Amino acid sequence: MDPILQSLFKTLTTFKVLSYHPVLSLSLDCGMRPAVGSQRIVGGLTARRGEWPWIGSLQYQRLHRCGATLIHSKWLLTAAHCFKGNSNPVAWSVSLGSVLRSGVGALVIPIQRIILHPGFNSTNMDYDVALLEMAVPAPRSYTIQLVCLPSPVHSFLKNTECYITGWGSMREGGSLTNLLQKADVNIIEQSDCQQAYGNSLTPSMMCAGYMEGGKDTCLVRGDSGGPLTCREFSGQWFVAGVTSWGHGCGRTAFPGVYIVFILVFVGPKIYFILLAFTQLSFVLFSQSPF
Repeated sequence: MDPILQSLFKTLTTFKVLSYHPVLSLSLDCGMRPAVGSQRIVGGLTARRGEWPWIGSLQYQRLHRCGATLIHSKWLLTAAHCFKGNSNPVAWSVSLGSVLRSGVGALVIPIQRIILHPGFNSTNMDYDVALLEMAVPAPRSYTIQLVCLPSPVHSFLKNTECYITGWGSMREGGSLTNLLQKADVNIIEQSDCQQAYGNSLTPSMMCAGYMEGGKDTCLVRGDSGGPLTCREFSGQWFVAGVTSWGHGCGRTAFPGVYIVFILVFVGPKIYFILLAFTQLSFVLFSQSPF
């Protein structure tokens, strides 16, 4: 890794937050859904157009491979394992602004750069997160919006309204769906998550779903890399995690596993871009280690 980036990673992991605002993103109107307003949409599996305007279909040679989340006009967040054996950005693109996996009516943007987390471990899926730089900025519209990034100390409580979204199979062993699907999920207590997965769970991971099963992402079949998003009291939606792995789809006692240490990775790459070019919510750091 570049020595400067190594230094930035080390610095960000030892910063102590003294004061913060829960919003850390491109603009203070991140995490909003102009196409659907503030209404809460319940029932059904199929997402409405513009309901989740930050999700994209990450495509390899124009075929859907994973989900991705728009966190900046030129940057996407996804899972590192999506690029196993296929990390040449020339072959990748993202489809934004459509609920159709086929990309009808979507904005398709080539991927310019793929940055895997330096701590990514393909064996145990630790730090399974990647940043993607698009060739051109994505314009904001009713169907294309930025999700909010949580601050380093922001925590999502058990009863927070959270959703998973993706084009993965609707059942274990099934095929991909052409329409974007959604499911409401609960944040699982870390102790319950640890009990389910034991030593397979690392500090970079958390669980969401239901211990009784029934609602989950189907990771092998297209949902990997997509967002776990949660709505806070402000009405804004935050990316709480990146869909990573699990045992099957919706199995009892095995909720989905998501990567949560997002900001520490995003920071060295785009944090200073956000500081320089946007009205960023106030975050004050001290270099005193924890």
